[in-house]
Amino acid sequence: MDGSPEASISTSLRLMKALSLARRGKTRAAQSVLAADGRLPEDPVELHALAALVTSEGDYPRAVRLWRMLLDREPGHREAQRMIAAIELWLSRPPWVRYVPIGAAVLLVVILILAIAGSAGRQPRAGGQVPAPPPPPSSQSRSDGAHARAPSANPGAAATPTIKVPGVSKH
Repeated sequence: MDGSPEASISTSLRLMKALSLARRGKTRAAQSVLAADGRLPEDPVELHALAALVTSEGDYPRAVRLWRMLLDREPGHREAQRMIAAIELWLSRPPWVRYVPIGAAVLLVVILILAIAGSAGRQPRAGGQVPAPPPPPSSQSRSDGAHARAPSANPGAAATPTIKVPGVSKH
């Protein structure tokens, strides 16, 4: 870039047009404004904008090349350094990593469905009535005349009920 006012105005106009196109989702058209006739821009600001557009589109190999060109032109360019490191880290990850968030979301949905289904089984039935519990076992007559008793946890225990409270036992 020659630094003349005309060149500066021309650069500003191209940047504004590219920004307008990018905001409307036309990133390819915005790139073609900045890289007219397939040539890369000479101006570092335009090269920066082009690298950002290519990065946002997901063409990471091309984006790294553009960010490196910008870094060659301006060795201390922090944004170029940061973007190169971030893209290289992303490209070095195995392909299955991109599916981890999707898998986590599916697992969460499955857990929620199971929780809802489990709580639905404990809901009262229609009409708001809870079904009555089954009757306690009653003594049944045996043919020899003796009465059968419900089995207890401790066969030698007395017939009095035991209340169990952690740390305390009362009869």
